[in-house]
Amino acid sequence: MPRPTRTKGARDSKRRGSDPSPVELAIRHVSTRRRFEREVRAYLRRNGVASRAIEEAVARMQELELVDDAETSRAWIRDRLRFSPRGRDLLRVELQRQGVEAELVATALDEVYPSSAEIGVASDMLGRTAGKFTRLPAAVARRRMWSALARRGFEREVCREAIAGFFAEHEMGESEPS
Repeated sequence: MPRPTRTKGARDSKRRGSDPSPVELAIRHVSTRRRFEREVRAYLRRNGVASRAIEEAVARMQELELVDDAETSRAWIRDRLRFSPRGRDLLRVELQRQGVEAELVATALDEVYPSSAEIGVASDMLGRTAGKFTRLPAAVARRRMWSALARRGFEREVCREAIAGFFAEHEMGESEPS
């Protein structure tokens, strides 16, 4: 979906010297990247927009499909998996902190990041950093891998399977974590 960078009305309001409408402010805010509804509300509040006007502006933004927490959640999960992989539970917590409803979070995770893919994501993460583990003694490498995966929110069983796969693939000896 094309994202407007600036509306004609926003340019006209600058020329006239009048304050932009709440919808114009919201459009400017979402023009740089997708935003969660909570972010748009907070932005409008910071800019002194009244509560009723915020509700109307958010409703209009939803009509225009410029604010959609479900789609934004899916895009956010895809970006997170590409640039900073995390376990499903940690992603769930991060999205809920963004103000996304639990049902929307669960649906987005199931669509974009099914639980069956979590071991693959953890394994890929270990594979990208293989160089720093292959030169270490097996016990040290295992501890560091476990720590790296756990910090990123991967569950115990996912960590265990990803590390076992890494050890088997790189023929590093004993593959079961302690």
